[in-house]
Amino acid sequence: MLTPMDCLLSPEISIMQISSLFSLNSINMWNFLREARTRWILFIQTFSACIVRHPDPTSATQISVMLIPAYRLLVRRSKPVLKLVKTWPEGAISALQECFECTDWNMFREAATNGDSINLEEYTTSVTSYIGKCIDDVTVSKTITTRYNQKPWMTAEVHALLKLRESTFRAADKEALRTARAKLSRAIKEAKSTHARRIHGHFQDSRDSRRMWQGIEVITNYKTTPSACDSDASLPDALNDYAWFEAQNNIAVRTIPPPNDQVLCLSTADVKRTLCRVNPRMSAGPDNIPGRVLREYAEQVVDVFTDIFNISLSSAIVPTCHKTTTIIPMPKKSTVSCLNGYHPIALTPIMMKCFERLIMRHIKTQLSPSLDPLQFAYHLNHSMDNAITTTLHLSLTLLDNKDTYVRILFIDFSSAFNTIIPQHLIEKLSLLGLNTSLCNWILDFLTERPQSFRIGNSFSSSTTLGTGAP
Repeated sequence: MLTPMDCLLSPEISIMQISSLFSLNSINMWNFLREARTRWILFIQTFSACIVRHPDPTSATQISVMLIPAYRLLVRRSKPVLKLVKTWPEGAISALQECFECTDWNMFREAATNGDSINLEEYTTSVTSYIGKCIDDVTVSKTITTRYNQKPWMTAEVHALLKLRESTFRAADKEALRTARAKLSRAIKEAKSTHARRIHGHFQDSRDSRRMWQGIEVITNYKTTPSACDSDASLPDALNDYAWFEAQNNIAVRTIPPPNDQVLCLSTADVKRTLCRVNPRMSAGPDNIPGRVLREYAEQVVDVFTDIFNISLSSAIVPTCHKTTTIIPMPKKSTVSCLNGYHPIALTPIMMKCFERLIMRHIKTQLSPSLDPLQFAYHLNHSMDNAITTTLHLSLTLLDNKDTYVRILFIDFSSAFNTIIPQHLIEKLSLLGLNTSLCNWILDFLTERPQSFRIGNSFSSSTTLGTGAP
């Protein structure tokens, strides 16, 4: 076994053997110091040791020990994460509301009108761009730095006082340093109290399971490691060219509506009800209009959105800005070996999601009588629970008979929504009784859809699709 004196006397001892002797073992270090009987300057840490010995051990009066820390702090091992966020300063909500209330929304319609026709693309794009410009005027973009060991109760005030304490310490101003320390102590105490009250608020309503789980995650300091995509700049284009979808479907033939065809007309109340139900945490689409704006200012924007929706339904045309999709690839596993290892997450404008909900509600009411009674998907007032209950009931009823058995076949279609042929879908919807004008609108919605991939700040080139659903 290697002893401390072997390190001093044997010239064949390697540095790796010396390091293994002292690594994470303070008892061996102190034994070595006692036997060496020399003067030492030590920095006591969790360390591994590397010894530099004089060529002639008999003439050496001092042995130098270089202590190399074997443990790196987590904050130094984990790089800080920079994130660009939009903040809403004080007074921004009231300023944006006043801006929308003073806006003459009819001027966008008049600017897009040419004789008796309305350019729906120009009308929609101008309204969307105007809303985005108003949001940018009242919000402030900030780059925040998040570190692994960042305290959950840390606030901007505490951070500013920490900088003040450091500056007064470097200036050697005792009175200012004493004052800065007192203010920092009070601010930390107040921040911790506020954070504790915030955690207690997660458990006030036992019916809100989401907030309860958020409180548990904060208490246990549970942090998930998000899967990161490759930083290769060519990856977005490679994914966009990859065969996520079937070959292009360029056959999109519209049907001329009959004279008695009734065009769907949405009411202002229905549109407002849908806007007020928007999830404020929903990710914004390519238009960068957040869900909280559509929800909080539904009263101000409901009239112009209702007008755009009804013009779209009457002309059976969906604006291109509403059909544009940005896809975020998410790795299925921690390590990705091929392009098929990514799961595409499609982001579409939230305003279009509201439009889709309104159309879907109408389609469900129209098709419910013609659907199979044993179909539960897209059936009004039906869900997966009904399918499970019906299957168990039929199976157990048959098994009650003597010498019987039940066979169940489960079929999962691969990429079912990505391989939809719009023309075939429209033909089936027409056979189920859906009116021609709405079928033409769905056909336009599913064809000529611009799509691009985004990874971080890198975008792929745009591809126009005519197959599948966003």
